[in-house]
Amino acid sequence: MSSLYETLKQVKSEEDVKDAYIKALGLKAYTKGLIDIQTDEIWFEAKDSGKNSSYAMFTQLLHYVQVALNKGEKVPPLLAVIDTEKAALMKSADVLPFLAKKTVKWGKSASQYTQEALDEISAYIGTYFVSFKMSTHEDEFISTVKAAIKSGDIIRTQITPDNLKQVFDKWVAMIGREIAGVKEED
Repeated sequence: MSSLYETLKQVKSEEDVKDAYIKALGLKAYTKGLIDIQTDEIWFEAKDSGKNSSYAMFTQLLHYVQVALNKGEKVPPLLAVIDTEKAALMKSADVLPFLAKKTVKWGKSASQYTQEALDEISAYIGTYFVSFKMSTHEDEFISTVKAAIKSGDIIRTQITPDNLKQVFDKWVAMIGREIAGVKEED
């Protein structure tokens, strides 16, 4: 069985991206529509390339959340953005107080968002979403989303004395190597 990332490298359309994630996450009761994938627990915005930022994708998704709020409709506990390279997950509760203020100047439609909307949302949501690079963190994304759907919360790994070295080694591999002028052993 090929991995989600392997499947994503072969996609031809946004529908293929949606289907790959639906299968990988084992989603059962879902609909596809204006909101790319919709379940009672989570809404997804999907793109068929890695060209869009997570911020841009969340801006589109939050447009739909705002519409639902304005109509008094139920919003799921989780929001996610997915594409062929990356995915990100956020709790709705973290962004609802911001949307309740109704200060965002939305565009004509979710996909025609204004730069102002993108800037305002980006400034607010930056600390609230958890990002995953699919080439290296596919398994973590899948397990995090499955756990979040069950619990309604994003469970982050607690750092303990027992796993500190493992967490640090992972940080070095992901971020530490990018720091210029520092030897890896430092």
